[in-house]
Amino acid sequence: MKLSEPLDVGPMHFRNRIYHLPIGEPGHRSEVALEYYCERARGGVSAVTTGGLANMENLRHPTDELKRFATEVKSADPACYVGTQTLAIYGPEKTHKRPLTPSGTWSEATRLSIAVDFPDPRPLEIAVEEIHQYTAWMAEAAAAQKAVGFDFIELHATHAYIWRQFLSPMDNHREDEYGGPIENRVRWMCETVQAIRAAAGPDFGILFRLAAMEPEHDGISLADSCRAAQLLEAAGVDALIISEGANSHNRGFIASCVPLNISFDRNCYTHWAEAIRRHVGIPVMAVGRITQPLEAEAILESGQADLIGLARALMADPEWPNKAIDGNFDAILPCLGCNTCFDRQGYDHMTCSVNARLCDEAATRVHSTNEPRRTMVVGSGPAGMEAARIAAERGHQVSLYESAPRLGGLLLSAAAGHGKQDVDLWRVFLEKQLDHLDIDVHLNTEVNEALVRQIQPDSLVLAIGAKPRSLNVPGAALAHVVPAETVITGEVPVGRQVVVIGGGMVGLETAEHLAETGHTVTVCARSRLASDFPPLNRPAILDNVAMAGVICYENTRINAIEEDGVDVTIDGAARHLPADSVVLAIGSDADADLIERLRAIVADVHVVGDANGNARFREAVIEAHSAARAL
Repeated sequence: MKLSEPLDVGPMHFRNRIYHLPIGEPGHRSEVALEYYCERARGGVSAVTTGGLANMENLRHPTDELKRFATEVKSADPACYVGTQTLAIYGPEKTHKRPLTPSGTWSEATRLSIAVDFPDPRPLEIAVEEIHQYTAWMAEAAAAQKAVGFDFIELHATHAYIWRQFLSPMDNHREDEYGGPIENRVRWMCETVQAIRAAAGPDFGILFRLAAMEPEHDGISLADSCRAAQLLEAAGVDALIISEGANSHNRGFIASCVPLNISFDRNCYTHWAEAIRRHVGIPVMAVGRITQPLEAEAILESGQADLIGLARALMADPEWPNKAIDGNFDAILPCLGCNTCFDRQGYDHMTCSVNARLCDEAATRVHSTNEPRRTMVVGSGPAGMEAARIAAERGHQVSLYESAPRLGGLLLSAAAGHGKQDVDLWRVFLEKQLDHLDIDVHLNTEVNEALVRQIQPDSLVLAIGAKPRSLNVPGAALAHVVPAETVITGEVPVGRQVVVIGGGMVGLETAEHLAETGHTVTVCARSRLASDFPPLNRPAILDNVAMAGVICYENTRINAIEEDGVDVTIDGAARHLPADSVVLAIGSDADADLIERLRAIVADVHVVGDANGNARFREAVIEAHSAARAL
């Protein structure tokens, strides 16, 4: 298997072809982050990168914490190389009250892409003297990092940052030696690479993250990046990481910076790596929603790239490399590409839709129980199967009950939306884990008081989900009014004209699916569309729905449902929206009565997931994992 083959990357001898891409700024800054990286080092990656450390002072004069970081990650697995990613966000240092750019202006794509936290956001043109100062600082920082135990540095020239701005004709309008042809636009980076090599020596690795292309007028072309790659190789770069630059897509910059499932297919940037690899002799790394081992293997076998860069896939499963190399593909917890990991407050508190342990590794270790219990799990959605899986891993005797004829619960409808196919990979993973752990599964079984009394479990985990909420208006009980969950899966057919009531995640994904399958769709939202979407994902779903031809109304009150449509008030004006079918996506309610009746029978009861008001995967999985550890 080529994934497992070693590779020389400059002075480093990678044990395999798997590299942990940077994920932000946790770096050396907390015990949580340190444990995160140690877990991934033990998981079998060849190298880990701390993420962007924009504070140049810390890099030039490393703290004890930074030294400890390098030491402890290497102690976790001595075969894993450790590096820092260093980037210039706004310029050499925040010595100005305004950000620095190549030409004193920002293109619209860059303005939309970059987070500005200066008192005055109007950019200033960086002076040649400041360019030279930053180059000197970078060389000093690299030597200092090497001295405290780091093996390499990753230089960042993608997304919206200033080095990417220098590469891009839409931002770089300089007329000196740093502007004009690509040879000039990449000059600052090449000078920095040469300075780092002189300061840190030949036994310190230099990796470079290069923006391959920008889908904008006057953006970086693939020809530009191919030539820049040649010049960077000549300057002394040991390997290239190929990503993309800035854009002004309606779906939002972050959707392409960290490719979002509803916007990008898996392996979406691999073709750029392949094109650049033809022009250089150093290793080239492919990135961009690479999550499946066999697809990663195919990228390497076909010669599209020499290395595979992973980030979110390793957040979902830190053991991805070991499992992939061992051929244990079914045991890999799959990344959904949903970017839940970016819906957080602070990098030290990342969470994941499928991995309850992310950034909580020390506190959430699964330990074998000394008191095995007969545990009854009710419901086979994500919360139910996760609770059953962890309880069985701990050694409890687990049985799972599902009223439907197949496992999955709402995972089945969640996987039916545009770009959500990887959700089904998660369902398959959970099902196979239940089988691997010999969990006793009962389908087509309605759980009630009599059954629980008959089984007499020691513990009861209720992941019974919730039932779609009805609408309290005239006509809500008509036959052509159906819940969204049954429509998106095709379980219940709908007519040509459809009105979807509810403008949240379920409503919009159902509306897009229906529009793409030939229906005329109108969405009525009580307030703001996509208000339950993470802020960074919201532009993507709104763009998808608009491009699918769905008409959406906000601030809509539903007055009545008729046989031929829906009577509404939109911004105070009465309307009648024609409809052959009306789809409800207005939330759901748990069966509180059943929960209380079962609590009266079993002393140890845990309610998780939708049944406890946690409809999102992330909260449901974290809660289920916690409940199983508490048994």
